[in-house]
Amino acid sequence: MKPLVLVGFCLFVLFGFQRKSARMPWRDGHTLSWSDFQGLPSKGSAFSASSNTGISHRFTIKSTGIIDKSKSIIKANFYPKLSWYKPELIDEFTLKHEQTHFDISEVHARMFRKALAEFHFTRNSKAEIQKIYKKIESSRRKMQSQFDAETEHSVNREAERLWEAKVLALLHKYQPWAG
Repeated sequence: MKPLVLVGFCLFVLFGFQRKSARMPWRDGHTLSWSDFQGLPSKGSAFSASSNTGISHRFTIKSTGIIDKSKSIIKANFYPKLSWYKPELIDEFTLKHEQTHFDISEVHARMFRKALAEFHFTRNSKAEIQKIYKKIESSRRKMQSQFDAETEHSVNREAERLWEAKVLALLHKYQPWAG
């Protein structure tokens, strides 16, 4: 029985570590490199690269039923194993484009932190936080799509520069809510 418990414990530690290492949180001053993209390109995709990003949120509800804001953790994440590139199709602009996708997720993580800080929660905190998250996530997805459409997936260099400036300005605007 002891060997079985030991094997179970080792598997728990191994899979727990893999889950944690499966995402890379956004960090100020850190930019993506191609080595961060560990996934396999989608077959038949016309795109040269794809970065998978998103927002995660961990929270605690107090015994009163109200969220404990001090224990809330919101992160913008990059998912290396779900992100890929085609070496023969990339250039320096492609990586900057993918970084901007990650930065857009960070902008929305900051927006989420701001919304959380300003919201007056009730005993219905779980539903209230889900509503806030859905609104932020909808905005994030819309901005990601708009970015790709307007830049033609990094083909339109002028639009790309405008978007980089826009996202940088938003990061600055929401700096008080940086993680």
